[in-house]
Order: sequence, then structure tokens, then C-alpha cells
Amino acid sequence: MGIAALFLAGLLLMLAAAALFTNAVEWEAGRLGLGHQVTGSLLAAIGTALPESIVPVVALVGGGAAAAQTATGAILGAPFMLATIGLGLTACVCLASGRSRLSVPAGQSRTVLSTFLVSYALLILGAFVPTPWRYLDAALLAGLYAMFVVRTVRATAGPASPGKEERLLLGRLGRGAGGHQPSVWLGLLQLVVALVGLSLASELFLLALHGIAGAIGLSALVLALLLVPLATELPEMAAGSLWVARGRDVLALSNVTGAMAFQATVPAIIGLCFTPWNPSGIGFLAAAATITGALIGLAAIGNRGLDARVVAPAGIGLYALYVVAVVVARP
Repeated sequence: MGIAALFLAGLLLMLAAAALFTNAVEWEAGRLGLGHQVTGSLLAAIGTALPESIVPVVALVGGGAAAAQTATGAILGAPFMLATIGLGLTACVCLASGRSRLSVPAGQSRTVLSTFLVSYALLILGAFVPTPWRYLDAALLAGLYAMFVVRTVRATAGPASPGKEERLLLGRLGRGAGGHQPSVWLGLLQLVVALVGLSLASELFLLALHGIAGAIGLSALVLALLLVPLATELPEMAAGSLWVARGRDVLALSNVTGAMAFQATVPAIIGLCFTPWNPSGIGFLAAAATITGALIGLAAIGNRGLDARVVAPAGIGLYALYVVAVVVARP
């Protein structure tokens, strides 16, 4: 299968799986009485973050000369992609829908991004301390994410927009066909099918990107920093775009920022404990772009929501500048 065919197949599968995923996770959260913030920041974020979280584990298990480099690049690349393209694309969809702001709660949105920034700073700090101190660093990250989960659940307790959730798409296959409420198990089945579809779509994109990287001779680190996350972060981007288009701004933004918080803690622990954790100059440049994107997103949050007019050009622009830097440096 050619590169163009892989991209097309991945795109079609990604869109279909994202539609199933957003519908299932929103429906299940409604059944459980969870708010949109906890649904997006925890349930959706962890679900869509699974593909890229597996990359460093697979790289380290597989071994080889480039294993540590690939794992390091994947751990840094995931939050970089979310803080630039992820936030930027979500804001672009908002602007395309005729709105200048994402309607999100300021306090909770700032908490998620602040958690990410503190966790990510600890991750980068780990490159400058002796190995034994990295285990303490990893323990701090685990504690931070646990505190974030508890605080998010406590702060967002309550039903998620009762009466406004869409019906389960697979409901017609179960009891929902006769107008009854579909079973929880049918919702879980749709969620699993969606996650498998998102993972397969990411793999198709990844195969196409590997073909491009091989043709132009990119290094393992650049591939892991620049191209692998572009494929593996597509679930968050696709889900966020669909939610924004449907006016579910809290779900959309919290999915992206919640995935950022997850990526800066759980996969980061793997990097600190099981790799040499010595990013190169191009890795630190990605870290700088990531922190800049997150800070801009944090500054763009006001009482009326997140200003998409600021975040859209900033996110896309940061990614474009990084691509130019990589092309020029050719690491």
C-alpha cells in the first residue's frame, strides 16, 4: 500500500473511530453522572493518550541502538504536539465555527495547564540531576498526577449537562432499538471498538510517516519527536475537533489539556526511570516550544473562556517554527 493510500485509510478510520469514541465516552459519563471536565480531563484524555504512551514502552522492550533515543523523543514529542498542534487545531475549529472563544471554566482549565507545566518542568529538570534523584523526581510526578485526579473529581462532581447528550450510536443494536435505554455494556463495547479503531488509524499514519522519514533520511530522535507524535496525537485532535464542532467546548479543551497532564507524568516516569534521559539540543528545543505553547494557552484563558484568536496562530506557528529548525539543523 502506497503512502497516499495509507494516509487516506488512516484519515477515514480516524474520523469514524473518533465519532464513535466521543459519542461513547460522553454517553457513558452521562450514565455515571460525571461532569464534562472530569470526563474530558481523565476518561477521554487517558483513553486517547494510550497510543502514544505505548510507543516508549515498545521502543525500550524492542531494544536496539536507537531504543532510548526513540523513547526519549516519544516522551517529549507527545506533549509538544498537544501544546502546539493540539491546542492550535482546537482553536482553529472554534474560529471556523464562527466563535472567537472556547466556552470553558477559567479556574478548572487553568488548574489542568498549571499541573502540566509543573510536571513538565520536573521532567525536564530530571535531565540535569544525578540518576538516583530521578527516582525521586518520578515519585513526585506520580504524586502530582494522583493529586490532579482527586482534585478534578472533587471539583467537577455532578451531572454532565443532563438531557443534552446524544444517544449512543450503537444503541440501535441493543435495547435502544425499541426506545429503551441501551445497556452500559453496549456503551463499553462501542468505546472499546472506538479505541481499537483510533489505535489502528494511528498505526496507518505511523507507517506512512516512517516511509517519508526513510525517504528523506531523518534520525530516530527526529522521527520520534516530530512525526511519531503527529500520528499518535491524532485521536486527541480528532476528538477535540468533533467536540468543538458540536459545541462541547469543555470536553474538547479538557481532553487535550488532560492528555498533556497525563503525558507529562505517567510516560515521563518511564523516561526518568528506564532511559538515560539525556535529550539532545533538538529535544530541549521541543521542550521550550512545549512550555511556550502551554504558557500562551494559560494566558489566553479569561473569565469568558479561552481566546481562540490567540491560541490558534500561536500553536500552529510554534509547530511550524520547530519544523523549520529541524530541517535547518538536520540532527
